[in-house]
Amino acid sequence: MRRLFLSGIVRKLLSLPPTLLFATAALAVVVTAAQVAEAIRNSPNATPWLRANADSVGSLAMFESAGRTDVFNGSCCYGVLQMNTGNIWQYAGVSPKVFRTWSLEQQVNAWSQLTSDAMNNQIVRGFIAMGTFDGRPVDGSMVLACVQLGIGNCQKMIKSGKCTGFADINGTTICSMANRIAGVNPGTGTTPTNPANPGTGTGTGTGAPSPGISYNVSCVRNASGACASMSQAINFGFASGSGVSMSQLRSTIQLLLVAVTLLVVGSAMTGVWHNYAKGAITKADMIHYMQRGLVIVGMVFVVMTVL
Repeated sequence: MRRLFLSGIVRKLLSLPPTLLFATAALAVVVTAAQVAEAIRNSPNATPWLRANADSVGSLAMFESAGRTDVFNGSCCYGVLQMNTGNIWQYAGVSPKVFRTWSLEQQVNAWSQLTSDAMNNQIVRGFIAMGTFDGRPVDGSMVLACVQLGIGNCQKMIKSGKCTGFADINGTTICSMANRIAGVNPGTGTTPTNPANPGTGTGTGTGAPSPGISYNVSCVRNASGACASMSQAINFGFASGSGVSMSQLRSTIQLLLVAVTLLVVGSAMTGVWHNYAKGAITKADMIHYMQRGLVIVGMVFVVMTVL
């Protein structure tokens, strides 16, 4: 009776329209703006400024992903707050495929660390110090949009002196994103004075700059707009193209070399022992060859440790 009951349920599920099944599955990875804001407030990587603007971050998530933690934009970015491949490897330490399966809290923690680092950039600090831009206050929504769309792109807008100084491939400007974050009310955000240490009056006012903080149009930039070192650029490019990091590939190659070495040396030492057992070589020769084999194995382990 129980088996018939379960089979009936399965048949009913299979009879549902595919779109309804997919929509039901998607519900498991959709969060609200309030949930994102709460995750920001609870994140150990969020600065006091980010926590104070947590509601704006929640609105940003709705703009970026409609609250889906598993979403991919078809180009570069994943998750509820749309981190790109390079930043996922750097700040989450996993592949984008794994990142899409992460919980809201895990994704928010990685994004918070990325954004907290970006807020120390001198371009962002200069933008905040302006107070107003193109006739509107530089509030929390504007700052979040500046960081989210890329600090280098934000500087293009600043240099132009107009909100239309930069627009992405979809026509989204930093100001239009700020409007969406603020609910089409750009004056409601919180204007930060020192996002790295807001309101305390005890900081240096300069923060700890990220590597490659100076602007250079010829440099390779990451998603936050900062210049990446050549090694970072190579690592990001390799990870984007292959799906694995260079450090992971290196570890795999090392393990394969060790395995091959042990197999070859082990086979040779087994042959030596068989020859000794048959009386083909003396005990002294057997010890001599065994010692050589152990020396080779030891050298391989030393090289792997150094590398």
